Amino acid sequence: MEPSADEGFMNIIGKIFVFAVFVMSLMLMTFAGVIYMSHVNWKDEVYRSRADCLPGQQPGYKILIEEAETKRAELEAAITSLQQKVAESEQSRDQVVAKLQTAIVQKDQELQTLRADKDKRQAEMEKAVADVRRLREDLLAADKSVEQLQADVKAQQAKVDAQVGKSAELSAGLAEAQAQLAIAEERKAQLEKQVANARILLTQNGLSVDSLPKDRVPTLDGDVIAVAAGSIQVSLGSDDGLQVGHTLEVYRGGEYIGRAVVKTVMPDHAVAEIVKAYARGVVQRGDKVTTRLKA
Repeated sequence: MEPSADEGFMNIIGKIFVFAVFVMSLMLMTFAGVIYMSHVNWKDEVYRSRADCLPGQQPGYKILIEEAETKRAELEAAITSLQQKVAESEQSRDQVVAKLQTAIVQKDQELQTLRADKDKRQAEMEKAVADVRRLREDLLAADKSVEQLQADVKAQQAKVDAQVGKSAELSAGLAEAQAQLAIAEERKAQLEKQVANARILLTQNGLSVDSLPKDRVPTLDGDVIAVAAGSIQVSLGSDDGLQVGHTLEVYRGGEYIGRAVVKTVMPDHAVAEIVKAYARGVVQRGDKVTTRLKA
């Protein structure tokens, strides 16, 4: 007998249920294997020490917690120490800040004092600058006055130099005149003495001065020993028979130089004045002189 449609449907449903039960059985087996594989000994996980740990395995949670507690205590002690140090640092900082504030106040006072001193010195400097400017103006005016005075002094100095030159010339002339006067006075005394002796000698021999020939000049030869302005000094004197008024002819070698008239006679030398009318050259020291008889 053939099954009906309802029986066939029920067979299909039964097969489906069987397959579902098989699948569920596989799943349960799988879950059981997984549970078995993931089974953990929690007591061991909690109390396992580091000595019991396998390579790559951590100690128990209690050990880790104890170590964490110890680490926390150490950290809390370090934090407490750091807090103490921070407190001490803050106290030191407060002291330093107080010192700095005191120093700032002191420096501020010093700065105010320095500013006041600076203002005072600035005022003194400005006053000194004004004084220097005034002194410079006075100096410029004084320089102008000095320049004018120097010009006046130069002019006066020129006048004084001119007067000094004239005074020197006059002094030289006066000294020469005084020297010539002294020589003349000395020669005058000598001549007066010689004339007196000659008069005595002539009187003793029955002669007189008027009876002597006045145009007779002895023949004498001598040298020019000195040359002055318009005058010469010769090596002939009264001891040689030379007298005032005698004429001397001056020559050098065979060259005629000029003529001089005796003005002053000393025992060993005489002074004669050069006659310009007979000058034929410049008389020099070492030239020769001679006398001649007048016609």
